[in-house]
This record gives sequence, C-alpha cells and structure tokens, in this order.
Amino acid sequence: MPKGNKKSNEKKEDLEKFAKELQESDSDEDAVVIEQPTVEPIPPQNTSSNSKKIELSQAEKDLLRTELDKTEEEINTLKQVLSARQKHAADLKRKLGLTPFSELSQDLNRSLKTVTDTEAFQKTAEVAAATSDTVKEKWNDMRNSSLFKSFESKLGTAYNSAKMAASTSIDHLAGAARAPSQTGTPVAEEAKPIS
Repeated sequence: MPKGNKKSNEKKEDLEKFAKELQESDSDEDAVVIEQPTVEPIPPQNTSSNSKKIELSQAEKDLLRTELDKTEEEINTLKQVLSARQKHAADLKRKLGLTPFSELSQDLNRSLKTVTDTEAFQKTAEVAAATSDTVKEKWNDMRNSSLFKSFESKLGTAYNSAKMAASTSIDHLAGAARAPSQTGTPVAEEAKPIS
C-alpha cells in the first residue's frame, strides 16, 4: 500500500473516532479534546543519482502514461484551435482594413482619451490655463511699464546703431575691393640684378 493511502486511511479513522465520540457525548462537561494528527514533513527528494525513486507498479505507470498522453493531446488540440482563431482574426482585420499601425493609433487614442477624462487631468488643465492667463497678464503689464519701454527703446537704438555700423563697414570694404580694379593693374617693376 502506498504511503499516501496509509496516511489518508489514518486520517479517516481519526475523523470517524471523533464523530463517534461526539455522538456518544451528551453534554459539554464530558467533551473530549482530540489533538490534531501530526503530519510528518516529507523530506526533500535528492536529485542525485543515488537518491531513491518512488517505486510505482506497472499499472500505475500505465495509468500515468495514459493521462500524460491525453494531456499532451489536449494541449496540441488547443494550440491548433488557437492558431486557427488567430488566423481568422487576422483575416477579419485585413478585410476591415485594420493594420498594425491603425490598431496602435486606436489604442493610443483610447489611452489618451482615458487619461484626459480623468479628474486629475481636468484639474491640471484648468490650473495650466489659469497660469497661462496670469503669465499673459503679467507680461502685458510689464510691457506697458515705463522701465520696459525705456529698455526697449535703448535696445532698438543699439540695434539700429549696430546695423548702421555694419552697413558702413560693408560699404567701406566693398569700396576698397573695387578701387584697385578701377585704377588698373599696377605694372610690375623690372627685376634688377643684385650686385
């Protein structure tokens, strides 16, 4: 008899004893306290070559092999069904004109809509809009201030001065570059012997 069946039988016997004792007792005064049966922990199996293997009878081995074959057959059947369903889904998507890119964009749009519909996003958008309005008002107030107008006019004057100076410099350089060509080319002096 395998170990599992022996322990199972012991548990059944203990439960039956407990049930009989409960039926026989008429009051709480003579109640019987039954201790929990102790379960011995199964020692970990050693995977080395000298470890003892559980001996199974040939009938048990045949039963386990049959169950394994059925399970593997079910797995293969489920794989075939899943593959066929995936092909069918891909065919339907192709007929509907759904490409991986369009699916991705739809998923992104759904996710974005989900985010924008949240209360936190709505509050953040309101705060951002209010902040933007405040910044615009402050910027306009600053631009209308006398200090900013003074700075703006000085900056404009400096820009115009720099622009004039650059223009004058360019005109001067352009004139210097044209001058030698208008007067002609200089005549080269004759080479004199060194004495």
